[in-house]
Amino acid sequence: MESPKVLNQPATPILIFFLTISLMFSVSGAVPYDYMQYVVQWQPAVCSNPLSYKRCTKLANQSFTIHGLWPSNYNGASVTQQGGQAFDINELSPIKPQLDKCWPSMFRENDEFWRQEWSTHGTYSLNYGFSSQLEYFDQAVELCNSYNDWIGDILKTNGINPSDSTPVKSTDIADAIYYNFSKSPALRCSKRDGSVDGRKNLLEVVLCFNVNGEDMVDCPRAISACPSYIYFLSSATESSAPPSSATGSSATDTFQSALSWALAALLLHVAI
Repeated sequence: MESPKVLNQPATPILIFFLTISLMFSVSGAVPYDYMQYVVQWQPAVCSNPLSYKRCTKLANQSFTIHGLWPSNYNGASVTQQGGQAFDINELSPIKPQLDKCWPSMFRENDEFWRQEWSTHGTYSLNYGFSSQLEYFDQAVELCNSYNDWIGDILKTNGINPSDSTPVKSTDIADAIYYNFSKSPALRCSKRDGSVDGRKNLLEVVLCFNVNGEDMVDCPRAISACPSYIYFLSSATESSAPPSSATGSSATDTFQSALSWALAALLLHVAI
């Protein structure tokens, strides 16, 4: 079939003017992002991540909890902003118990975490995907109730169980989720705390949705960041445990440690 012919006519100033005006009106009503990333994090990996700027102050459970609901673009351009509508914790009163369960912070007070996510990501979705702060957070709770436990059940059903010593194929995790939702997820990993061999932990699972977070879509491959073999941790490493929690050490362990240091010092003194 012959390609359509294009007439090479010079554009007149009037034509350029009307095209510009038309483009301005069409862009003004466009949604400034392409899709939403619903990001859930695996608590043991969060508390084993050496890149975390704070130590965990809460015990890590074997559960997926919300990291965020992020407006995103397929071209990889960042969709974040500071400012916009101020965070109002009072507006979230009707769903606060659900938020405490679904969206806890491992490092600080929960509302501080929500405030950061709202100011960085949530405000960008106002008047496009969501009409209010409450609607944005309520949609995140809906996604939590629909998918968080299901993700864990899917992995368990496929023989993928948490382990600190046995790695799993990252493709096995992604495939298990894909075959249940018929949409491609994204996986993100972090370095294993204290490791010197480059081992990585499954840190986050990302499910992608349309601009208002209702219809699931395929996640772009570019947002995944995991090697072929990863660890689906069963517990956080001791070095990242809450300072006030029990870490398995006892008075006997403390005494033995002190005795070892004393003997080492004595041997060093004799050698000198």
